[in-house]
Amino acid sequence: MTDDERTQLLIALIKQRTKEVLVSKKASRDLLMATGIYTKKGKLRVAFGGESRKKPKAA
Repeated sequence: MTDDERTQLLIALIKQRTKEVLVSKKASRDLLMATGIYTKKGKLRVAFGGESRKKPKAA
């Protein structure tokens, strides 16, 4: 498989997955949870901009 063939295959797979995920809000949330971007409770993880449980340290 050449680099161009591999690239085209990856693009096709990404397009297919995008169609599947954009079907519903639930499908989108499920993907975000499966990839670890959202927690099981549906909250955004700290690494992706969610709020930290830790209190900020006093100056």
